[in-house]
Amino acid sequence: MLTIREEELARNAVNEALSNPSWPRAADAWECVTWSIVHEPSIGDPVTESGKILSFVFDGAKSIGMPTVQVLYERADPIIIIHDARFSDAKFTQSGRA
Repeated sequence: MLTIREEELARNAVNEALSNPSWPRAADAWECVTWSIVHEPSIGDPVTESGKILSFVFDGAKSIGMPTVQVLYERADPIIIIHDARFSDAKFTQSGRA
């Protein structure tokens, strides 16, 4: 099992998102992001030629107060280093498929 290490920029973004009253499910969004990355480390899009640094976007939903989260992370077995995280208002009204 891989371990997640959050760099200071990511930790600060998470803490700020958790205190934002318009995102009551920010913690759930963050858990989804970290779970997805740990269980499928190559889920993101590579941003470097080596493919070790990736970007991943988790799309939130307005209807449930869940923000969209974009993370920049590095695969450095046996750990995943999350360098930065950006929380933003979800562009989708509802989650799931019609």
